[in-house]
Amino acid sequence: MRPPKLLLALFILPLLAPTLQAKDRVTEPFLGIRIHEITFDQPRPLVIRVAEIDLTAESITFLITPGNGDPNGDEPGDPNFETTRQTTLQFLKDQNAQLAINASFFTFKKDPLTDKGILDTDNVGLVVSRGDRISPLERSRPAINISRDNTPHIIRGPDDGFMITDPPPDQVELYNAVSGSNQIVTDGKSTVSDSKFSTTAHPRTAIGITDRNTLLLVTVDGRQPGFSEGSPLDELAQLMIELGAVQALNLDGGGSTTMAIADPDPRVLNFPSSKDKAGNPGVLRANGTSLAVFAKPNPDYIRSE
Repeated sequence: MRPPKLLLALFILPLLAPTLQAKDRVTEPFLGIRIHEITFDQPRPLVIRVAEIDLTAESITFLITPGNGDPNGDEPGDPNFETTRQTTLQFLKDQNAQLAINASFFTFKKDPLTDKGILDTDNVGLVVSRGDRISPLERSRPAINISRDNTPHIIRGPDDGFMITDPPPDQVELYNAVSGSNQIVTDGKSTVSDSKFSTTAHPRTAIGITDRNTLLLVTVDGRQPGFSEGSPLDELAQLMIELGAVQALNLDGGGSTTMAIADPDPRVLNFPSSKDKAGNPGVLRANGTSLAVFAKPNPDYIRSE
Protein backbone atom coordinates (compact mmCIF):
# COMPACT_ATOMS: atom_id res chain seq x y z
CA MET A 1 0.00 0.00 0.00
CA ARG A 2 1.43 3.38 -0.99
CA PRO A 3 2.08 5.93 1.78
CA PRO A 4 -0.72 8.47 2.33
CA LYS A 5 -0.42 12.08 1.20
CA LEU A 6 -0.20 13.36 4.76
CA LEU A 7 1.00 16.94 5.09
CA LEU A 8 1.57 17.25 8.79
CA ALA A 9 1.79 21.01 8.90
CA LEU A 10 -1.80 20.30 8.22
CA PHE A 11 -5.35 21.05 7.85
CA ILE A 12 -6.45 24.12 9.78
CA LEU A 13 -4.23 26.00 7.37
CA PRO A 14 -5.47 29.58 7.82
CA LEU A 15 -5.24 29.22 11.61
CA LEU A 16 -1.97 27.41 12.18
CA ALA A 17 1.55 28.80 12.23
CA PRO A 18 3.50 27.58 9.17
CA THR A 19 5.94 25.58 11.31
CA LEU A 20 3.34 23.78 13.45
CA GLN A 21 3.63 20.02 13.22
CA ALA A 22 1.07 17.35 14.00
CA LYS A 23 2.08 14.12 15.67
CA ASP A 24 1.31 11.05 13.58
CA ARG A 25 1.58 7.56 15.05
CA VAL A 26 1.23 4.89 12.35
CA THR A 27 0.55 1.17 12.72
CA GLU A 28 -0.31 -1.60 10.23
CA PRO A 29 -2.31 -4.19 12.18
CA PHE A 30 -3.78 -5.88 9.09
CA LEU A 31 -2.70 -6.58 5.54
CA GLY A 32 -3.97 -3.66 3.48
CA ILE A 33 -4.87 -1.43 6.45
CA ARG A 34 -2.79 1.36 7.93
CA ILE A 35 -3.99 3.21 11.06
CA HIS A 36 -2.92 6.77 11.89
CA GLU A 37 -3.38 8.51 15.22
CA ILE A 38 -2.87 12.22 14.57
CA THR A 39 -2.81 14.72 17.42
CA PHE A 40 -2.74 18.52 17.54
CA ASP A 41 -2.22 20.88 20.46
CA GLN A 42 -3.12 24.11 18.59
CA PRO A 43 -5.32 25.95 17.78
CA ARG A 44 -7.27 23.48 19.93
CA PRO A 45 -6.53 19.96 21.18
CA LEU A 46 -7.52 17.37 18.56
CA VAL A 47 -7.23 13.59 18.34
CA ILE A 48 -7.87 12.12 14.90
CA ARG A 49 -7.80 8.52 13.75
CA VAL A 50 -7.49 7.53 10.12
CA ALA A 51 -7.84 4.03 8.70
CA GLU A 52 -6.39 3.90 5.19
CA ILE A 53 -7.66 0.77 3.43
CA ASP A 54 -6.07 -0.62 0.28
CA LEU A 55 -9.07 -1.66 -1.83
CA THR A 56 -6.85 -3.91 -3.97
CA ALA A 57 -5.66 -5.99 -1.01
CA GLU A 58 -6.79 -9.57 -1.50
CA SER A 59 -8.29 -10.06 1.95
CA ILE A 60 -10.33 -6.85 2.26
CA THR A 61 -14.14 -7.13 2.38
CA PHE A 62 -16.89 -4.97 3.90
CA LEU A 63 -20.26 -5.28 5.62
CA ILE A 64 -22.92 -2.74 6.59
CA THR A 65 -25.27 -3.49 9.49
CA PRO A 66 -27.89 -5.92 8.09
CA GLY A 67 -31.61 -5.18 8.21
CA ASN A 68 -33.83 -6.71 10.87
CA GLY A 69 -36.63 -7.73 8.50
CA ASP A 70 -38.96 -4.76 9.05
CA PRO A 71 -40.39 -3.83 5.62
CA ASN A 72 -40.15 -0.31 4.22
CA GLY A 73 -43.88 0.30 4.02
CA ASP A 74 -45.30 3.54 2.63
CA GLU A 75 -48.31 3.70 4.94
CA PRO A 76 -48.71 6.99 6.84
CA GLY A 77 -46.92 6.77 10.16
CA ASP A 78 -44.99 3.59 9.27
CA PRO A 79 -41.80 3.99 11.36
CA ASN A 80 -39.74 1.67 9.13
CA PHE A 81 -37.62 0.32 11.97
CA GLU A 82 -35.10 -1.13 9.51
CA THR A 83 -32.08 -2.00 11.66
CA THR A 84 -31.55 -2.79 15.32
CA ARG A 85 -29.18 -0.36 17.01
CA GLN A 86 -26.02 -1.64 18.65
CA THR A 87 -22.65 -0.17 19.51
CA THR A 88 -20.01 -0.27 16.80
CA LEU A 89 -17.84 -2.35 19.12
CA GLN A 90 -20.59 -4.93 19.57
CA PHE A 91 -21.16 -5.04 15.81
CA LEU A 92 -17.43 -5.66 15.31
CA LYS A 93 -17.56 -8.51 17.83
CA ASP A 94 -20.74 -10.06 16.44
CA GLN A 95 -19.37 -10.10 12.89
CA ASN A 96 -15.81 -11.15 13.85
CA ALA A 97 -14.56 -8.13 11.91
CA GLN A 98 -11.15 -6.50 12.23
CA LEU A 99 -12.19 -2.83 11.99
CA ALA A 100 -15.45 -0.87 12.18
CA ILE A 101 -16.79 2.69 12.29
CA ASN A 102 -20.25 4.09 12.87
CA ALA A 103 -22.02 5.12 9.67
CA SER A 104 -25.41 6.60 8.70
CA PHE A 105 -27.59 8.99 10.67
CA PHE A 106 -30.67 7.44 12.29
CA THR A 107 -33.78 8.41 14.22
CA PHE A 108 -33.90 8.10 17.98
CA LYS A 109 -37.25 7.39 19.61
CA LYS A 110 -38.24 6.45 23.14
CA ASP A 111 -40.80 3.99 24.38
CA PRO A 112 -43.48 6.21 26.03
CA LEU A 113 -44.06 3.59 28.74
CA THR A 114 -40.44 3.10 29.81
CA ASP A 115 -38.87 6.38 28.56
CA LYS A 116 -36.00 4.25 27.24
CA GLY A 117 -34.63 4.35 23.72
CA ILE A 118 -36.12 1.95 21.19
CA LEU A 119 -33.35 -0.13 19.62
CA ASP A 120 -35.09 -0.73 16.29
CA THR A 121 -34.56 2.41 14.20
CA ASP A 122 -35.30 4.19 10.96
CA ASN A 123 -32.11 5.07 9.06
CA VAL A 124 -31.73 8.38 7.27
CA GLY A 125 -30.83 7.92 3.60
CA LEU A 126 -29.61 4.97 1.55
CA VAL A 127 -28.45 1.88 3.44
CA VAL A 128 -27.55 -1.34 1.61
CA SER A 129 -26.00 -4.41 3.23
CA ARG A 130 -24.43 -6.89 0.79
CA GLY A 131 -27.10 -6.24 -1.80
CA ASP A 132 -30.06 -6.00 0.58
CA ARG A 133 -31.60 -2.52 0.25
CA ILE A 134 -32.56 -1.59 3.79
CA SER A 135 -33.25 2.15 3.61
CA PRO A 136 -34.11 4.19 0.48
CA LEU A 137 -32.06 6.99 -1.05
CA GLU A 138 -33.04 10.50 0.01
CA ARG A 139 -32.53 13.42 -2.34
CA SER A 140 -30.59 15.55 0.13
CA ARG A 141 -28.49 12.70 1.56
CA PRO A 142 -25.44 11.66 -0.50
CA ALA A 143 -24.27 8.09 -0.04
CA ILE A 144 -21.18 6.00 -0.69
CA ASN A 145 -21.48 2.56 -2.25
CA ILE A 146 -18.78 -0.10 -2.16
CA SER A 147 -19.43 -2.71 -4.82
CA ARG A 148 -18.84 -6.43 -4.53
CA ASP A 149 -15.37 -5.96 -6.11
CA ASN A 150 -14.54 -3.10 -3.66
CA THR A 151 -15.10 -0.27 -6.13
CA PRO A 152 -16.43 2.82 -4.29
CA HIS A 153 -18.78 5.43 -5.77
CA ILE A 154 -20.63 8.48 -4.47
CA ILE A 155 -24.39 8.39 -5.02
CA ARG A 156 -26.55 11.52 -4.98
CA GLY A 157 -30.30 11.86 -5.31
CA PRO A 158 -31.70 14.75 -7.37
CA ASP A 159 -35.44 15.31 -7.82
CA ASP A 160 -35.70 13.03 -10.84
CA GLY A 161 -34.20 9.89 -9.28
CA PHE A 162 -30.62 9.07 -8.42
CA MET A 163 -27.36 9.68 -10.16
CA ILE A 164 -23.84 8.44 -9.62
CA THR A 165 -20.79 10.54 -10.38
CA ASP A 166 -19.08 7.97 -12.60
CA PRO A 167 -19.90 5.48 -14.11
CA PRO A 168 -23.64 5.84 -14.88
CA PRO A 169 -26.21 4.21 -12.55
CA ASP A 170 -26.96 1.19 -14.73
CA GLN A 171 -23.32 0.12 -14.42
CA VAL A 172 -23.14 0.20 -10.63
CA GLU A 173 -24.14 -2.60 -8.28
CA LEU A 174 -25.56 -1.32 -4.99
CA TYR A 175 -23.85 -3.68 -2.57
CA ASN A 176 -22.67 -1.97 0.65
CA ALA A 177 -23.92 1.59 0.98
CA VAL A 178 -24.34 4.20 3.73
CA SER A 179 -25.47 7.83 3.67
CA GLY A 180 -24.01 11.01 5.08
CA SER A 181 -25.29 14.51 5.77
CA ASN A 182 -22.97 16.33 3.36
CA GLN A 183 -20.56 15.63 0.53
CA ILE A 184 -17.70 17.61 2.03
CA VAL A 185 -15.18 16.90 -0.76
CA THR A 186 -16.16 16.76 -4.44
CA ASP A 187 -13.56 16.14 -7.15
CA GLY A 188 -10.76 17.07 -4.77
CA LYS A 189 -12.28 20.38 -3.59
CA SER A 190 -14.09 21.34 -0.39
CA THR A 191 -17.87 21.57 -0.85
CA VAL A 192 -18.97 22.49 2.67
CA SER A 193 -21.96 24.77 3.14
CA ASP A 194 -21.95 27.70 5.55
CA SER A 195 -24.33 26.55 8.30
CA LYS A 196 -24.23 26.28 12.08
CA PHE A 197 -23.88 22.50 11.75
CA SER A 198 -20.86 23.02 9.47
CA THR A 199 -19.06 25.80 11.33
CA THR A 200 -19.28 24.45 14.89
CA ALA A 201 -16.64 22.04 16.25
CA HIS A 202 -18.08 18.58 16.95
CA PRO A 203 -16.91 14.98 17.05
CA ARG A 204 -16.95 13.78 13.43
CA THR A 205 -16.92 10.60 11.39
CA ALA A 206 -16.06 10.74 7.68
CA ILE A 207 -15.44 8.42 4.75
CA GLY A 208 -13.41 9.26 1.67
CA ILE A 209 -12.28 7.88 -1.68
CA THR A 210 -8.76 8.57 -2.96
CA ASP A 211 -7.32 8.38 -6.46
CA ARG A 212 -4.84 5.72 -5.34
CA ASN A 213 -7.51 3.02 -4.84
CA THR A 214 -7.81 3.44 -1.09
CA LEU A 215 -10.72 4.13 1.22
CA LEU A 216 -10.34 6.50 4.17
CA LEU A 217 -12.28 6.01 7.41
CA VAL A 218 -11.79 8.95 9.80
CA THR A 219 -12.90 9.85 13.31
CA VAL A 220 -12.29 13.14 15.11
CA ASP A 221 -12.89 13.10 18.85
CA GLY A 222 -14.62 16.15 20.32
CA ARG A 223 -16.52 17.86 23.12
CA GLN A 224 -13.70 17.00 25.53
CA PRO A 225 -11.77 20.17 26.55
CA GLY A 226 -8.07 19.62 27.02
CA PHE A 227 -8.16 16.31 25.14
CA SER A 228 -9.96 16.78 21.82
CA GLU A 229 -12.48 19.50 21.06
CA GLY A 230 -13.78 18.47 17.64
CA SER A 231 -13.75 19.94 14.17
CA PRO A 232 -15.96 22.13 11.98
CA LEU A 233 -16.83 20.58 8.61
CA ASP A 234 -14.58 22.91 6.61
CA GLU A 235 -11.59 21.71 8.64
CA LEU A 236 -12.73 18.10 8.24
CA ALA A 237 -12.98 18.60 4.47
CA GLN A 238 -9.47 20.04 4.35
CA LEU A 239 -8.17 17.13 6.40
CA MET A 240 -9.74 14.67 3.96
CA ILE A 241 -8.16 16.51 1.03
CA GLU A 242 -4.74 16.46 2.71
CA LEU A 243 -5.18 12.71 3.22
CA GLY A 244 -5.75 12.35 -0.51
CA ALA A 245 -9.56 12.18 -0.72
CA VAL A 246 -11.10 13.22 -4.03
CA GLN A 247 -14.63 12.47 -2.73
CA ALA A 248 -15.70 12.43 0.93
CA LEU A 249 -18.86 12.34 3.03
CA ASN A 250 -19.59 13.47 6.55
CA LEU A 251 -21.21 10.54 8.37
CA ASP A 252 -23.04 10.58 11.71
CA GLY A 253 -20.88 12.23 14.35
CA GLY A 254 -21.31 13.59 17.84
CA GLY A 255 -21.87 10.88 20.41
CA SER A 256 -22.08 8.29 17.63
CA THR A 257 -18.45 8.73 16.51
CA THR A 258 -16.68 5.40 17.06
CA MET A 259 -13.78 3.49 15.55
CA ALA A 260 -13.31 -0.07 16.84
CA ILE A 261 -10.58 -2.61 16.13
CA ALA A 262 -9.79 -6.25 16.93
CA ASP A 263 -6.01 -6.59 16.95
CA PRO A 264 -6.77 -9.28 18.05
CA ASP A 265 -8.75 -8.26 21.14
CA PRO A 266 -11.79 -6.08 20.34
CA ARG A 267 -11.49 -2.52 21.65
CA VAL A 268 -12.43 1.07 20.81
CA LEU A 269 -9.64 3.15 19.29
CA ASN A 270 -11.12 6.61 19.79
CA PHE A 271 -12.68 8.14 22.89
CA PRO A 272 -16.43 8.72 22.33
CA SER A 273 -18.01 11.89 23.69
CA SER A 274 -21.23 10.39 25.12
CA LYS A 275 -21.25 10.63 28.93
CA ASP A 276 -22.37 8.47 31.82
CA LYS A 277 -24.65 9.73 34.59
CA ALA A 278 -21.66 11.18 36.41
CA GLY A 279 -20.72 13.26 33.36
CA ASN A 280 -17.72 11.18 32.29
CA PRO A 281 -17.21 10.74 28.52
CA GLY A 282 -16.36 7.43 26.88
CA VAL A 283 -19.83 5.85 26.78
CA LEU A 284 -20.56 3.90 23.59
CA ARG A 285 -23.76 4.79 21.74
CA ALA A 286 -25.95 2.17 20.08
CA ASN A 287 -25.91 3.27 16.42
CA GLY A 288 -28.28 2.53 13.57
CA THR A 289 -25.58 1.30 11.21
CA SER A 290 -21.87 0.55 11.29
CA LEU A 291 -19.40 -0.33 8.56
CA ALA A 292 -17.22 -3.37 9.23
CA VAL A 293 -13.95 -4.22 7.49
CA PHE A 294 -12.56 -7.74 7.26
CA ALA A 295 -8.84 -8.30 6.72
CA LYS A 296 -6.02 -10.71 7.45
CA PRO A 297 -3.68 -9.97 10.40
CA ASN A 298 -0.29 -8.52 9.61
CA PRO A 299 2.19 -11.15 10.93
CA ASP A 300 4.76 -8.40 11.65
CA TYR A 301 2.40 -6.28 13.76
CA ILE A 302 3.00 -5.99 17.49
CA ARG A 303 0.36 -4.09 19.41
CA SER A 304 1.60 -1.31 21.68
CA GLU A 305 -0.41 1.13 23.80
